[in-house]
Amino acid sequence: MSKHLIISILGIIILLSSCSDETLKEEPFTRTILVYLGRDNNLYGSSDDKIESMLKGWDGQNGNLVFYEDKRDSSPCLMEAYRENGINKTRILETYDEENSASPEVFSRIVRHVLNRYPADSYGLIVFSHASGWLPESTLTKPRSVITDGKAEMDMKDFAASIPNKSFQFIIFEACFMAGIEVAYELKDKTDYIVSSSAEILSPGFQSVYFETINKLFSKVPDLQSFVEKAHEYFESQDGTSQSSTLSLIKTAGLAELKDWVKNNVQGPVPVDPTEVQHFDRYAYHLFFDFEDYFSRITDDRHQKDELSRLLDACVIYKASTPSFILPYSGFLIEKHSGLTTYIKQSNYPTSMKNIKS
Repeated sequence: MSKHLIISILGIIILLSSCSDETLKEEPFTRTILVYLGRDNNLYGSSDDKIESMLKGWDGQNGNLVFYEDKRDSSPCLMEAYRENGINKTRILETYDEENSASPEVFSRIVRHVLNRYPADSYGLIVFSHASGWLPESTLTKPRSVITDGKAEMDMKDFAASIPNKSFQFIIFEACFMAGIEVAYELKDKTDYIVSSSAEILSPGFQSVYFETINKLFSKVPDLQSFVEKAHEYFESQDGTSQSSTLSLIKTAGLAELKDWVKNNVQGPVPVDPTEVQHFDRYAYHLFFDFEDYFSRITDDRHQKDELSRLLDACVIYKASTPSFILPYSGFLIEKHSGLTTYIKQSNYPTSMKNIKS
C-alpha cells in the first residue's frame, strides 16, 4: 500500500472520529423564565426586593430571565436580566402605555412575545399578584382570581386560555389559594408542574427563596422540589403567626387518572358536613377544602381510600405545611394537607365542580 494512500486513509479516520466526538457532545441547554408581576394594586411595594433577590442569585447561565412589571404610578414595562462586569442588572426592553395587567389580552400578548423573542429548549413562568384560585371574576371582595390590576381581575379560565398548550415546563404561583384541583385541571395542557399554596402566601413570600434556588430553576431538570422545600423551611423558621405555610408541587400528568377516580366513585355531593372537613381560608364561610379529606369520606372501603391516596401521590409529588395557619386572626389548625384543595357545593354557594367532573 502506497504511503500517500495510507496518509489519506488515516486522514479520513481522524475526520470521522472528529465528527463522531462532535456528535456526542451535549448541546447547551437553555430555559427562558418569565416573571409576571401584577402589582398595580396594594402589592405595589412588594416586587422590587423579589427582582433583586433573583438578580443576586442568578448566575447568568443557561437562559434568559425576563420580567413584565406593572406597578402603581409607573408605566408597565418588559425587562431582561443581564450581566455586566460581573454584576447582574436589568434593562428595560419595552415600555407600554397604561394598561390592565389583569387583562387576558395583555397577559397573552406578553407570554407570546417572550416565547417568540427568547427561543429556548424550555420555558418557566412565575406569577406574583393577588389571587383566589378558581373563583370567577368578582366572586370575592378580596382577594380576586389570578391577577389583579386596581379593581380589574383575571378569571382562571381566561388565564389558561391565554397560554398556548405545552408552553411551560413549570408555573410557580406566588399568589394565594392556587393549589385547587380546579386550577390544576385548567392548566393541565399548559404546564407540566405547578408550585402553589392551598391557603394564602404570607409576605414576603418566596423572596429569600429566589436568591437560594433561582439557578436550580434553570437546570435541564428544574429542581422544583428544592424550591418548595426551601420556601417551606423559610416559613417554618419564622415566629408566631408568620409560621404559616401550605405548599405543593403538583405534576399535571396525573390529573386525568384522578379525574377518572372522581367520575367513577362520586355520583353527587359527598354527604358530609363541610364544617367537618379541613379548610384553608379564613373567611366566615369556606370555599377551599382539602381534596383527600373530602373525597375519602365517600366510603369506608380501604381499597378505595388507598387508590385515592395513590393517585394523589402521583399528582402531588411534594407537599409541606405548618401545624397551623395564623391562628389568632381567624386562622385554623392544619390537621390534613393533601396538597390539593377542592370546592364543596354548599346551599349558599351552589357553583358545581365543573372543571374536575366535566
